[in-house]
Amino acid sequence: MMQHLVVEPGRIIAALLRRIDELAYDNAVLSAAVDQLHDEINELRGTNGAGDRPG
Repeated sequence: MMQHLVVEPGRIIAALLRRIDELAYDNAVLSAAVDQLHDEINELRGTNGAGDRPG
């Protein structure tokens, strides 16, 4: 017979919030890495990157 797993909603929410924080941090790190690589590519191409990307 299969037993049901009972977990408190507060614990689920806390775990999800921790995961959101982890993903937000990972996203920021990856975004910074992409920006750095973009700048390095532009340097190798001999451009200053003006007008290449919005923002």
